[in-house]
Amino acid sequence: MTQPVIDIHAHFRQPDQPAPPPPAWVSDERRRQQIEHAEILASFDRIIEVSDAAGVDTRVLSLPAASRFTDFDTAPPQLQAIRDLNDYLAGGVRDHPGRLLGLATVDAFAGEDGAAEVRRAVDELHLSGIVVDSAKADVFLGAPETVPTLEEAARLDVPVFVHPTGTSLTPALIAQAGQLGSSYGRGLANGVALLSLIHRGLLDRIAGLRIVFTTLGIGSLGIAGTWRARGGLAADDGRWQVHFDTMGFDPQNVAYLVSVLGADRVLLGSDFPHQVDATRDRVANALDKAGLSRADQALIRGGNAAALLTRDPAALTASA
Repeated sequence: MTQPVIDIHAHFRQPDQPAPPPPAWVSDERRRQQIEHAEILASFDRIIEVSDAAGVDTRVLSLPAASRFTDFDTAPPQLQAIRDLNDYLAGGVRDHPGRLLGLATVDAFAGEDGAAEVRRAVDELHLSGIVVDSAKADVFLGAPETVPTLEEAARLDVPVFVHPTGTSLTPALIAQAGQLGSSYGRGLANGVALLSLIHRGLLDRIAGLRIVFTTLGIGSLGIAGTWRARGGLAADDGRWQVHFDTMGFDPQNVAYLVSVLGADRVLLGSDFPHQVDATRDRVANALDKAGLSRADQALIRGGNAAALLTRDPAALTASA
């Protein structure tokens, strides 16, 4: 049986969620794309339609709290709104078995309230994992208030997808470097979240924590490997279960991720629909030019995600 293509990094939005206005500094073409993306994101059926055209069997949908709430950094945790959001996502997953999986939105900075939503999302809604933000108001994942969420995800054996976010430095980066500066700043936050977990010893202390970062945070692997964590990043004894996605589908980045983490820690992820999608040709080009074996390519296309996201990987393969 052919390994299904599973995109670990895909998004959605609630139909009544206001679409954010495109930034003034984006091009007219990008502005038109963002309007189209907002329409696609608001419909599970449209997401599947676009996925069929791209050759993606399963989208793993998420909506980080910082992307949902414009005042995420400054307002109290919006716990009921997050519950409603996860209820909506769970309904879409139920209505599209095998085609959609869901990562519950969790405010990891809400202490025990964050952990409580992890339990509800997994035990009651049967979502496959959680998505958290790299930072909130310049406090990064790994801070004491985030530990209950991480511990609960590890206890329930579900992965934690750490999504990039802006920081107080973002406006200056945009002013100096536009879109590239914005992306680099978000990658900085994503990478610092990983370094925070390493610095605080949480990858050793929280047994079974499985955590996923994006290619935007790839620079943190060089820092971690150079200074203190090279052996841990590819540990095969159940510790340091660090994964990265393939966002951007650059063959050199993919090859580097595999060289540091091993092919079993790299996951197909596109940031659908905001960046380039995981089309058949784009994925094949990236994995072939990265010099990967067919077995390793199958792991990245979907085998790793199936193992990470379900307690019965064979069931996901069959349904897809």
